Amino acid sequence: MKTPTLPLVTLFAALTLIACERKVVVVEVAPATPMPEPVARTKTLETSRLGAAVDAYVQRPTEESRAEVKKALADLDGEVAELEALVAKRTGSARDEAATKLRNLQSYRTGEVARFNAAQVTAPLGVRPAGDGRTGAEKIEDGAKRVGNSIEDAAKRTGDAIKDAVR
Repeated sequence: MKTPTLPLVTLFAALTLIACERKVVVVEVAPATPMPEPVARTKTLETSRLGAAVDAYVQRPTEESRAEVKKALADLDGEVAELEALVAKRTGSARDEAATKLRNLQSYRTGEVARFNAAQVTAPLGVRPAGDGRTGAEKIEDGAKRVGNSIEDAAKRTGDAIKDAVR
């Protein structure tokens, strides 16, 4: 007696497709809340420069503005180090005043670093520094000229060396 294989194969294929159905699960994530700008409770030249540098980087994330932020952070770190030395040397109300200023600057620095790091993460990818404006052909031509000049210089030096050796 023959078994009907075609209906069994069809049934098996249908069950396999139903069992292997892929389901798409969508997980919604709340958008990140924007970070509030840190407020410097102690205003100094360094805090002003750092705030302005981070603002400039947020507006235009370039390597130049990034370097300005790094420089402003280094300047503020110098001010913090000076305050740490004052706190270690002074006593009484002068020490308390320097310690308060130190805490304020450290708090402000931490907030600005967090804002700068967030801006770096959200900066558009592939931002390149401004180019020289030449076309690709012009760049290749200039490269070829440089190679030609270096070969010409090498040939002259070789010729001079041969003349010196013959003398």
